[in-house]
Amino acid sequence: MIEVNVPTRLVLPFGKADADAMKDLLKRSPLPSKPPIPTRNPWELGIDHAFLVQLSTALQTTWSYEALEEKMADGYLVKMKDGEDELTVHFVHRKSARSGAIPLLLLHGWPGTFLDFNKVVEPLTNPPGESDIAFDVVIPSLPGFFLSTLPQREGWTIVDTARVFHRLMTDVLGYSKYAGQGGDWGSYILRIIGSLYHDAAPALHFNFFRCPKTAARDESALSEVEKAMGVRRAEFGRTGHGYLDIQSTKPFTIGISIGASPLAILAYIGEKIHAWSDPSCVDAGDILDTVALYYLSGCFPTSVLIYHQSNSVRTELSSDPSKWRVKSKIGFSAFPYEIGGAPRVDIEAVGPVVFYKEHKKGGHFPALDCPSELVADLREFFAAHW
Repeated sequence: MIEVNVPTRLVLPFGKADADAMKDLLKRSPLPSKPPIPTRNPWELGIDHAFLVQLSTALQTTWSYEALEEKMADGYLVKMKDGEDELTVHFVHRKSARSGAIPLLLLHGWPGTFLDFNKVVEPLTNPPGESDIAFDVVIPSLPGFFLSTLPQREGWTIVDTARVFHRLMTDVLGYSKYAGQGGDWGSYILRIIGSLYHDAAPALHFNFFRCPKTAARDESALSEVEKAMGVRRAEFGRTGHGYLDIQSTKPFTIGISIGASPLAILAYIGEKIHAWSDPSCVDAGDILDTVALYYLSGCFPTSVLIYHQSNSVRTELSSDPSKWRVKSKIGFSAFPYEIGGAPRVDIEAVGPVVFYKEHKKGGHFPALDCPSELVADLREFFAAHW
């Protein structure tokens, strides 16, 4: 049984003075004048030195704390008690003025934040056409991210998070049923919701779906986008897996050391966002906002704990379709630069796929990379399958 309180408007525990202190610390942080050694590909051994210098300079000079503050205006906090666990959940709630709007739970992952969805909130809640479907948008911060607290025990997993977010939608906000969209860790949480709470969540949309290759897959029949996602998955497995290994085994070491320095967060998260995105769509401003939220909220050490605490559940979801079958209707948007996409035939082994749309651009963060394409897919999917 989850006990809940009435949500209150978000009051930020940090302000411009803290942002100025972050900029000052960044200015005083030693940054080498050149890479440790020259490489043929400036991204081969981590973040491109020139890109890091560019980000650091921009965060100190042109980035605006006031602009970031405006993007957090629709925030709320609610205290929830889940058995012996007590936590505070931060969430954005933007209701549409349209009657019949569909409640839509949007879930981010790591190294994302609730701001990943900032560009899609307005078109989802206030669509341009009278016949366009509209949504009431709910964007929670995962426990341990931004101002959502993490229960003080080791055993908390994304199964618990799924239960809490289900209760946020039903008990706190009063929706009898709701839709969902998620990528990265958000997709895993939605899959659990689609397995355990499918009656309340009849249709779920994904842009990330880790699942095993099925015997039914015919490699020669895959589309060009499905093949591109396969190349990205393989490349990620060869060269991009190191962060996952250390965060799932020694999260305190990486969390505390990187979380103490805006330069370290900038390099670490900046490299991940760039590497997992469509390079033609990367917006440095999105990286700066993300880094500022992690540093100013002090959440980096707790954000990486999800890899340790939920590693076994993540492995189950990724490797054994029989354990967490999704009973909700599944929609999937396939973006060629996604590192965790899957062919339609593989997802069909996990649940009923009724929508599979391919795109020519976009990656792991489609709400940032190509928001208009994601919005169009959500309208099309939920208009037909809600």
